[in-house]
Amino acid sequence: MLSLRSLCLLKVSSLQLSYEEDKVPSNLANELNKMKLFNGNFFGQEEYVYNTVEQIEHQAAKEQVLTIQYQGEGTWAFGICHKCDTCSYRTCDGKGHCGKKPERQEFVLRENETCDSEAVFTIVKGLSRFKATVLIDLMRKKNRYQQQVSTVLTFESGNMPDSGRLVLTTSAVLETGKVICCKFWVNSHSESSPVFSCSVTVTLGACSTPTMLKTGEIPFILTECQATAKEAFPETITECEYIDGGDLANGQEEE
Repeated sequence: MLSLRSLCLLKVSSLQLSYEEDKVPSNLANELNKMKLFNGNFFGQEEYVYNTVEQIEHQAAKEQVLTIQYQGEGTWAFGICHKCDTCSYRTCDGKGHCGKKPERQEFVLRENETCDSEAVFTIVKGLSRFKATVLIDLMRKKNRYQQQVSTVLTFESGNMPDSGRLVLTTSAVLETGKVICCKFWVNSHSESSPVFSCSVTVTLGACSTPTMLKTGEIPFILTECQATAKEAFPETITECEYIDGGDLANGQEEE
């Protein structure tokens, strides 16, 4: 439950009331600035191609909505909704799960605090929808890495006034000794919409050992939208078109 302070801050932020920073306590001005920079709903769409066993190409799209809400006092709430517009062997299992049905994740993080292991996999599942596909394998091996995965959120003030960056860092130690570090970045400035990206680094053992993979920041486009992740994609879902063992199941998808 939100505190009275958080409710008041969110109300002031939603009304977009102007104020002079030198006449407002600095801690309150900082809280309101974070809300101004990051709070909102963001929509993304990614097109891809998958091939059936007959090598027939099918065009498809994945859609996501991300909701970010800074609630004050170092607490951030996230909502993610994801769906595909086509059934395929990659998105449906033929046993009731259909990729066209919206899938939602919600989680709350506090700045500079490591969340518990169970919550990490909710975060991993949500963030894997945004170019961070390396995290999908962690989901498939959830039980194996239950105690070796962590996520930490940090906020960094920007070099320019009214700017800042959110970083969600997920680290995992694999059985092979590899260490995966996936970072989800949100850069924001008051004069423009937030810019999103992710990066992946894989090392063998400690950070001082050779780097096996380093992608740099991979940008992806999300645009502001009205619907929250909780409200997104309300349309009725039709019957799943995927048949276990059929052509779609044997196809190969090209991202």
